[in-house]
Amino acid sequence: MVLHPTLVLDLRYLPVAVFSHKKAFLLELLNRCEVLEHYTTIYLHSPSKSYPAPLVIRIPVLSKHWQTISPTRRAVFTRDNFRCAYCGRVLKDNEITIDHVIPKSRGGQWRWENLVTCCISCNQKKGGRTPQEAGMKLLFKPKKPSGFEISLNRWKKRINREFSEILKLYLPSFNRVRLIEENFW
Repeated sequence: MVLHPTLVLDLRYLPVAVFSHKKAFLLELLNRCEVLEHYTTIYLHSPSKSYPAPLVIRIPVLSKHWQTISPTRRAVFTRDNFRCAYCGRVLKDNEITIDHVIPKSRGGQWRWENLVTCCISCNQKKGGRTPQEAGMKLLFKPKKPSGFEISLNRWKKRINREFSEILKLYLPSFNRVRLIEENFW
């Protein structure tokens, strides 16, 4: 079954995550969320009935851990769109590494602002030096993403037209501008 994205809003109607339409439907059945919009073309079927899939849901109570996300390897790769921070190459799972901008040997920590996705050759070229010492330039400055940005990046390849239109309605304008600048659409 193909999964479709559902926008998840918090109590204040701010985007906090993206769920699959199946998970959102389950939350709707359990009365754990309020459905604000449904897909017009996507349905979930039971043996006797068809239900429109949720497009936007609002969950009144969300835990704080949804707002913060720790820098795991997968989350760093997702934030950087599986692209090397030095040469810009799009990488596959078997050729991707994490690089500490300030090396661990010099006190560099496992923090969002110090971690970037890197290809094996650039990581070896940089070694235990800073990018300036190695004569390499970062293509972007690493920053801590919101949980929503990570969630949205995970769904990037499966975004359909209806979801894209909903994002334009529900995202604050500064987020919309940043997503357009990063060629999200």
